[in-house]
Amino acid sequence: MFIEYLASPRGACFRKLPKSEKYPRHNELLIDLEVRLSDGYLLKIPKGTIWDGASVPSWLHWLFPPTDEGWLGDLIHDMLWIDKEAQFKYFEYNIYKARKFADEERLKWRKALAPKKWFFNWISHRVIRLIGGFYYSKQLKIPK
Repeated sequence: MFIEYLASPRGACFRKLPKSEKYPRHNELLIDLEVRLSDGYLLKIPKGTIWDGASVPSWLHWLFPPTDEGWLGDLIHDMLWIDKEAQFKYFEYNIYKARKFADEERLKWRKALAPKKWFFNWISHRVIRLIGGFYYSKQLKIPK
């Protein structure tokens, strides 16, 4: 399925996986997605991709469920983090720009798809910008 920039996906695109030790709160993509991002980049997300939704502490799930109508923004963000090497090349190896693009893209999609969740969109973006870099840099595989 092709999704134009900030367009809402149609139909059932994912399913929640049964809770397990390996996947405590994960989702599985049921179709192949091609998503046009704000800069024109075409992000391909294969069927079967597993992601955890928004990284919300479990004690806050009653207030901020990890998967809501803004799920695509969270999936895009996760895929841009997973595809770091291609993103580094795309941003001429400027790690700051690559990470900032992923974070800003998530916010744009969440605002478009879940506008009523404005407080969660705002606060989660601030947390990602504040502490996300620690997780982003821990996952880097910098060649020697």
